[in-house]
Amino acid sequence: MANKIIEFLENSLKPKILIVQPSRMGDIIFALPAVVEIKKKYPHSHISWIADERCAEILSGNSIIDNLIVFDRTKITLSYLKQMYKNLRDQKFDLSIDFHGLFKSAVIVKMAGAKYKLASSSTNGMREFSWLFSKEIKPWTKDTHCIERHLAVAKYLGCEFDINNLDFNLQIDEKYILEIKAILKKEKIDLDEKLVLVHPGGGWISRRWSSLKFAQTIDLINELFKVNVILIGGKEGGASEKGLDEEIISLSKTKKIVNLTGKLTLKQLMALFKFTNLFLANEAGPMHIATALKVPSIAILGPTDANRTGPFKGNTVIIQKKVACQPCRNRNCTNLICMKLVTVDEVFYEVCNKLK
Repeated sequence: MANKIIEFLENSLKPKILIVQPSRMGDIIFALPAVVEIKKKYPHSHISWIADERCAEILSGNSIIDNLIVFDRTKITLSYLKQMYKNLRDQKFDLSIDFHGLFKSAVIVKMAGAKYKLASSSTNGMREFSWLFSKEIKPWTKDTHCIERHLAVAKYLGCEFDINNLDFNLQIDEKYILEIKAILKKEKIDLDEKLVLVHPGGGWISRRWSSLKFAQTIDLINELFKVNVILIGGKEGGASEKGLDEEIISLSKTKKIVNLTGKLTLKQLMALFKFTNLFLANEAGPMHIATALKVPSIAILGPTDANRTGPFKGNTVIIQKKVACQPCRNRNCTNLICMKLVTVDEVFYEVCNKLK
């Protein structure tokens, strides 16, 4: 089947490819290198990407994407789905690639009705009957990282790449650089001083290091280094992330903390990373963006498998304690032993290594 699809893509004037990844920030970052390689191999192709309304901004204006389709969960009605079905069918896609592997993406694949349908094994293989709708391209090994799992599809389509030198093609327009400069100026941040960005949140409660330990680490940073510390996070953040910033500020002895939680767009966050000397965070979307942009980072990981979904290469130090119950997907774990075992001292040690 691979030779047949490759021959079709090579000989078609403008083959239409639909990328199905309607999930969160990290999942989009994981899929990008594969899509970049496919576009390099088939520059004449027309690539559409269907993305969640919460994260579509990451992809807007991206040169490898010809058509960004926003899937808005807040508008789902029978009428909305009927219109989406019509819009997808009208585009007559030749190939769909499911990088999500769940029921939602399978429905989109079915609605699009492409001639050829492929899928990666995603994080934990195709689930929720999604394998019934697309041909699954198996990962190279059982513990293969999600990025490499997606790249297996690109390789299946004849792409060649250097796994140690991947291109995420994250583009940051000068407009957003200027916006961030204005925001930093308003906050009286001197860009001649180092900037430390801290993200204490994350979609899963079980992925979060304690607010007290973040506050204590920030205090140590300010005692030893002349830096600006900025807190970031989503407006709501999911799973009760809202309020973590106020909690950390109240627990910290440091008054020199700039709080930009809920005040930045995703494009502005990407621009802010350009000025960041160190990013300290839990495993979440912003960490994966920072890793893709090669920002010096420290990632605190808990329940998940770093080999599969942790920060991929880049300039990131991973701090994770091994415990018997790992890996797990318990988003609301109350034990949190894997996160509790991570100490302020070992995180601050890595901070010192990065800032020096």
